[in-house]
Amino acid sequence: MKFKKYSLTELYNISSGLSKKREEFGFGYDFLTFKEVFRNVFIPDELTELANTTDKEREKCSIKQGDVFLTRTSEKLDELGLSSVALKDYPNATFNGFTKRLRPNKLCAEILLPKFAAFYLRSKHFRNQITSFVSMTTRASLNNEMISKLTIEIPSITYQKKVIYIIDNLLRKEKNNLLLIKNLEQISQTLFKHWFIDFEFPNEEGQPYKSSGGKMVESELGHIPNTFSIEKANNKFNINIGKTPSRKDMEMFSIKKGVIWASIADLKNQTPFILNSKEYLAPESIKKYNIKIAPKQTVLLSFKLTVGRVAITSHEMATNEAIAHFTQTKDSPNPEYTYLYLKNFNYESLGNTSSIAKAVNSKIIKNMVFLIPDDKTLERFNEIIKPLFKQMENLQIENIQLQQLRDTLLPKLLSGEIELPDELEV
Repeated sequence: MKFKKYSLTELYNISSGLSKKREEFGFGYDFLTFKEVFRNVFIPDELTELANTTDKEREKCSIKQGDVFLTRTSEKLDELGLSSVALKDYPNATFNGFTKRLRPNKLCAEILLPKFAAFYLRSKHFRNQITSFVSMTTRASLNNEMISKLTIEIPSITYQKKVIYIIDNLLRKEKNNLLLIKNLEQISQTLFKHWFIDFEFPNEEGQPYKSSGGKMVESELGHIPNTFSIEKANNKFNINIGKTPSRKDMEMFSIKKGVIWASIADLKNQTPFILNSKEYLAPESIKKYNIKIAPKQTVLLSFKLTVGRVAITSHEMATNEAIAHFTQTKDSPNPEYTYLYLKNFNYESLGNTSSIAKAVNSKIIKNMVFLIPDDKTLERFNEIIKPLFKQMENLQIENIQLQQLRDTLLPKLLSGEIELPDELEV
C-alpha cells in the first residue's frame, strides 16, 4: 500500500478561535470549548456551551464538516495538539481561542476522508511529531509555524474507507458496551432505592414491606425496618486511607508496571469497577512510604476536593490520600451493596455544605453511619444484584480488550503494514 506524505499546511488553512470576556458566555450561540476538543476524537453532535457572538465572529470562526481542531496550549505536553474533527456543519457555532482550526482546502477534500484524518491525528505516530517539536516552558504551546512542520501520510480513498470501517466497528462495540453498563447501573440503582430507601423489599409473602404494614422503628436515619440496624462504618469495614509517594522521588512512579495507583480522576468514569490507571507505583515504594494496599473487591470513596465518587477494585491496588478504602470483613455487607449505599449517601450530612470538599477528613469517613439490612434481606438482594455487577465488570474488561486491539491495529493500519483484503465490505 502506497502512502503519500503531505504537510498539514498543504491540506489545511489555519485559523485561531475566539477569546472573549467571561460575561459573554452562557447565552447566545453554540460554542466549541477546549474540553470538548480535548476529550473527543470527533466533535460531539450537540455542543454544550453558548457564547454571545456577532455575525462577523460566527463567519470568521465557523465550524464546518471536515474541520480539524487542535488544542494549542496546555500545562502538560501530552495534552497539547490533541485533535477533534467535525463530521458535520454546526450552523452559527464558533470555537474557543485555546484551539486552532484547520479547515480543509480543495486538495484535502479530494484525497483525505475526515474520519481517517481523525484517527491519524490521534495516533501515536502523529502525537510523537508534536512532542518532538514542542519545548516546555511554563506552558506548552503550538503555533502556526510548528503546525506547518507536522505531516500526515495518506493512502488511497479505498484503503481509508477500509480502515474507517474496521475502527468504527470497534468504537461502536465499545459505545454499545458503555450504554449497556449505564443501563445495568440504572437498574441496580433503582432496585437499591426500592429496597433500602423506600423499604419496599419483598416480605415473607412477597409483598412490598413498608406499604404492606412492615414494622418500622426510629433511628438516626429516620424510620427503618425493625430488623435493620445502624452502624458506624469503622465497625463494619477495615477503613484505610491511600497515600502518595513524594513526587520528587519520581522513580517510584511508572507507566504500566508495578502496583496500580488510582486517583480521584480514575473514579470519574461512572463505571463500577477500576481496572487500570494512568499511573503505577514501583513495588519498593509500597514499603518505603508505608502505602496501604486495597484488596480486590474493596470499595473506594473519594472524600477530599471531590467528595462522593465511588468504585470497586477489580484487583489489588493503591490510591492517593484523597481516597478511603472500605475493605471487607466477615461482618461487612457485600461490595455491591456498599457501592450502591455510598453512591446514594447524603454527603452534605458530613459537614458544612459550603466547604464540604475541604471539611471531610478520615475520622469523619470512619464514623459515617451505615444502614445494615438483616442477613436474609441482604442475601436475597445479593442474589439479584451480583449477576448485574458481574456483567458490568465483564463489559468493562471487554472494552479494555477492544481498546488494546484498536491501539495495536491502528498504527499498523495507518502505516499500511497490514494488507486489507479487496473483498472487505465497507
